[in-house]
Amino acid sequence: MSVGIVMLVHTAFDRAEQVARHWAASGCPIVFHVDRAVPAGTYNAFVRALADLPDTRFVRRHRCEWGTWNLVAATQEAAETMLRDFPQVRHVYLASGACLPLRPVQELIDYLAERPATDFIESATTADVPWTIGGLDHERFTLRFPFSWRRRRYLFDKYVELQRRVGFRRNIPNGIVPHMGSQWWCLTRQTLSAILEDPDRQVYDRYFRRVWIPDESYFQTLSRLYSRRIESRSLTLSKFDYRGQAAHLLRRSPPAAAAVGLFRRAQDLAVCRTPL
Repeated sequence: MSVGIVMLVHTAFDRAEQVARHWAASGCPIVFHVDRAVPAGTYNAFVRALADLPDTRFVRRHRCEWGTWNLVAATQEAAETMLRDFPQVRHVYLASGACLPLRPVQELIDYLAERPATDFIESATTADVPWTIGGLDHERFTLRFPFSWRRRRYLFDKYVELQRRVGFRRNIPNGIVPHMGSQWWCLTRQTLSAILEDPDRQVYDRYFRRVWIPDESYFQTLSRLYSRRIESRSLTLSKFDYRGQAAHLLRRSPPAAAAVGLFRRAQDLAVCRTPL
């Protein structure tokens, strides 16, 4: 057993069950986080449906919303459970119930076994990425964001405007250099353990709680403190349109292409993040 799956699930539970069974059939333990917004009946039915799989765990549920801290908190808790309960795991792969394996899981296991000290996480500074929007590149790390961008957009915009007007700037703790990237990563046990057991974790957690979209910067930043070798890319294939919506790659691809992993050049891709 070398790869453990942390799976974040909030919808499409029939699909999530199928994907979970696909991972489990190749010997991958799975730790699930199910959004607290999901009704108790739906959650309990999902737990019962997977009760026959031995190497699965469910963690305390957080109410997760796009761009908010609870996505990080959910991932932290699931990752801690994975590291504690499955000591044989050497890489932890963060996925969702909408992430569909494109190639045989054993190929991923073999690929990672050949790279035991490599972390796969997109991790770049704001100066290195062209895809930040709304003028919030470095400011996402120096302003505070207590309001939901989706549910309370007016307050979000007004509070940003106020902070700019008064010249407010947050201090970035302990000289860390903020990095950004895809939420979906695959980290070694060593790097992930170091992040979760960092003696300054409370300082970092308090700071990232008010960063904008912290699930795309928390692990991306802190992995830079501990990783022996980072490949700054995700093994999860995802494409987004100008609205930030997942592109329908599988639907647009011919069947033969999808059968071999979508693209011949992407021999090491593990999964494709599909739209719901």
